[in-house]
Amino acid sequence: MSGFWDKEELLGKLVKNSREEIHIKKVTKNNRDYLDIRTFWYDANDDCFKPSQKGVAIQMDLLPEFKEILLKVDES
Repeated sequence: MSGFWDKEELLGKLVKNSREEIHIKKVTKNNRDYLDIRTFWYDANDDCFKPSQKGVAIQMDLLPEFKEILLKVDES
């Protein structure tokens, strides 16, 4: 989503396969912070990964609830 966000900080990547990665970023738009979790696809023409529409931007104030849900997944 290059150019969409005012600020981006890559926190980590998960490799799905040779053509797709999941990027986890802290992003800012209009002075609001979000956690963006998005699938990126490999564009062989440009030799780089590009963002897809598959993803979600979670408001940072919802992060405590999101963490609780992830802990429940880990416990099951």
